[in-house]
Amino acid sequence: MIAHTSSWVLPVSGPPIRDGAVVVQGERIHAVGPAAEVLAGFKGLICEHGAGAILPGVVNCHVHLEFSALAGQVAPRERWEDWLEAALAAYGALSPGEIRAGIAYGIEALRQSGAILVGEVTNTGTSWPHLAAGPLSYHVFYECLGFDLVERFDLPQAFPWFGQPEVAAAGCVSAAAHAPYSVSPALFQAVAQWNTARSGPQMVHLAESRAELDFLTGGNGFFEGLLKRRGRWVADFRPPGVSPPAYLHGLEFLGPQTLAVHGAWLSPEDCGLLADTGTWLVLCPRANRYTGAGTPPVAELVKAGVNLALGTDSLAGNRDLNLFGEMLWLYQNFPAYPGELWLRLATWNGARALGRDQDLGSLEPGKQAALGFIPLSGRRDFWGELFTAGAAGQWRWLG
Repeated sequence: MIAHTSSWVLPVSGPPIRDGAVVVQGERIHAVGPAAEVLAGFKGLICEHGAGAILPGVVNCHVHLEFSALAGQVAPRERWEDWLEAALAAYGALSPGEIRAGIAYGIEALRQSGAILVGEVTNTGTSWPHLAAGPLSYHVFYECLGFDLVERFDLPQAFPWFGQPEVAAAGCVSAAAHAPYSVSPALFQAVAQWNTARSGPQMVHLAESRAELDFLTGGNGFFEGLLKRRGRWVADFRPPGVSPPAYLHGLEFLGPQTLAVHGAWLSPEDCGLLADTGTWLVLCPRANRYTGAGTPPVAELVKAGVNLALGTDSLAGNRDLNLFGEMLWLYQNFPAYPGELWLRLATWNGARALGRDQDLGSLEPGKQAALGFIPLSGRRDFWGELFTAGAAGQWRWLG
């Protein structure tokens, strides 16, 4: 057994512990609590880490590792539509070797910033072998697009990747529907059926831009032009005339197994619908600002009781993959809420959203010993200092 002690231990599943200790046996946590209690009669090795906090590895619920090679190449935009066009063009110019090197870089960046579990969205499957050979726990979401797939079908018919035996047997792989403006009702149904048969989570970009709302209510605008340029337009398309969450609810795509991402353009009614259906919403606020998408209605989401988790999106649309940056942004911009809330979203909630909370997301006996340390000077603003230090890359893995 090894005991790690610090001036603070943050279990997440309970309140912060002053002068705490975490006892690790093998790869599992044996005990957590005040050092004076936990270490009474303890005969093992004690590692004293001093002023700072011991906390669980964070859970990044939404990232596109295959865009990591675009780090620093796509500038921030004021209009999300302009960012999307620039990102698609830049990604199309990448070589396979550049994409693979970017994936490796992204995985290392996630690990160095404290991530233990990641929800990876892939369009090709290229990132899966890298994750399987790397240090992170993960869930891979293979993203499906097909606005023009109007007839009912089984998912492997249109996406042969899902027909591979290793894919069908993998418990860490799910199908994702890209977004309401790029996925047909038939494709939403096929994605849901494939995931339901495996009791796995599913993901969808939702209410990310104003253009998405305009398209679902008017059936034209930016996405009509984009779909026509890409040969995906459906001539007899009739807009549903409702908000993105209401549209997906009508398709029976919302629910506790669904991770909706972004939600920058949600009404109070939309927030209530997400809460009522138990749908998860993964916030990526710095990415939303970077791409010009907007800002999610955090106060309304919290008030409604929506299940919330955090992600960073990609290095084509964010400055880094460090989840502490998202926590710091939320802490600074929504000071009415306690810092514990943002840490919970980045750890325990993320593990719950991805179905891994039995092992990860909090410091509890029996869980994996995936814990790290952030040094602190003891300033009055504890949470501000913690998030600032984490965002500055001061995370250190223990064990």
